[in-house]
Amino acid sequence: MHRWVVPLAAAVLLAACSGAQNGQNAQTASSAAAPLHNPVDFPLYPGAALLSTHQFTQVIKADTSAGGSSIFQNGNGTYSGNEVIASTAASFDELSAWVDRLNGSPPAGYAAVETGGDPNQRAQARRIGIAYAVFKKPEAGRTRGLLLLAMDPTLVNQRFGSVLRLIGKYRALPAIMRDPIDNEVKARIGMTISQATAPESPVGAALSALDQFEHKNSRGIVVLDASKR
Repeated sequence: MHRWVVPLAAAVLLAACSGAQNGQNAQTASSAAAPLHNPVDFPLYPGAALLSTHQFTQVIKADTSAGGSSIFQNGNGTYSGNEVIASTAASFDELSAWVDRLNGSPPAGYAAVETGGDPNQRAQARRIGIAYAVFKKPEAGRTRGLLLLAMDPTLVNQRFGSVLRLIGKYRALPAIMRDPIDNEVKARIGMTISQATAPESPVGAALSALDQFEHKNSRGIVVLDASKR
């Protein structure tokens, strides 16, 4: 079974930090007079175009059974943060190399949380079109976690598109009736819907942003940061 949980800071969001989140305030490019602004002090890929930015507040009850955590590094509780989604014409290989460079030499003030201790996990992610790194930054006596995720939407959709079609039905069912769907999805992709859309899951981050790349011949970048209130 694939447990997409990164030690100490597995990728976030995420289906958590998209438009389905409670208390989220969306900012969109509704007019030329109000261009999008990146609210996170972390660099995007050169030339990348912002697609959306969101502020969110999320109550986290993370699954720590696998011994990992997430950008929600300070344990269960209420977190506030930002989600930034951008697109680029760069290839997935170019984006993967960029993520690796930042992981090896983080921007000023940031430290890489995961240093490549599990290369198999990263290799599995890249086979399905996901490259990621997780960082932390001290801020006003707290720790801010940040996920950098690059993806090839075509590859991600090939692997997980069928799951997206089941999520609405799954969430509409009472918990006791979700097992058959979870079993079907787990047999297909190696994880349940709950695991695939968990806030600490990089797959969740990719799935939550996937619809923004529909009909686009581009790769995606997702940046999420969060700190506990």
